[in-house]
Amino acid sequence: MLGRLLNYFAAYPIDFATYLFSSLPVIVSLLKSKYLISSSKFIVLFFTWFFLKETYSLYLAFTAPSNLFLQNIEPIFETILCGLVFYYAIDKALERKIISLGGTVCTLLLIYFYQSEAVSALSLSIFRVYAIILTLLYFNRLLTDMHAVSIMHHTLFWFSSSLLLYSAGTFFIVLFSEYWYQGMDKVPAAVFDQYWNASQILFIIFAVLSAVGLWMSKHDRRTI
Repeated sequence: MLGRLLNYFAAYPIDFATYLFSSLPVIVSLLKSKYLISSSKFIVLFFTWFFLKETYSLYLAFTAPSNLFLQNIEPIFETILCGLVFYYAIDKALERKIISLGGTVCTLLLIYFYQSEAVSALSLSIFRVYAIILTLLYFNRLLTDMHAVSIMHHTLFWFSSSLLLYSAGTFFIVLFSEYWYQGMDKVPAAVFDQYWNASQILFIIFAVLSAVGLWMSKHDRRTI
């Protein structure tokens, strides 16, 4: 199985890079653990979940007929964890209610539209819309309250910026994902790889910038 895994990573180096970089925020958090505030801990849980999901997905790729069901489970956990990140990052009662209500509605919709045998474009899109709303709420909070003395030393600034880039950048890719997941008999492999690799590269950027934010976590307690 190890030989097959090495051959897989050799054939798909971007997938291998994504898998490795998804662990980068977790590694950084171990080095900066004493500085992490509540919202930062949920960022770590977000990437821990993704890394474990990818590990299990790789295992299923070699032992099971399909691992597509994980693609629809993923946005459920991501929605919950992202909601918790921003819930603890924003202290305004109204905005917390919006985050809680939006997260609850999105989670229920994701569970309702869950599919085990096919990728759900609707599920993948719901998470990204919710993530975009969360980041805009957070940037509005920064601009109106200016709690962060130095934005560049603020963990949530890096996470929010990269999450917005990832969510907005992959929105239209996942919106049509049911088309390019149809199989090579209907969609050429080159077309699938183009969209898939674009999503993977954006996630790598997301992980790297989030790791940079966690590295800055020692400043959070005095800049919030």
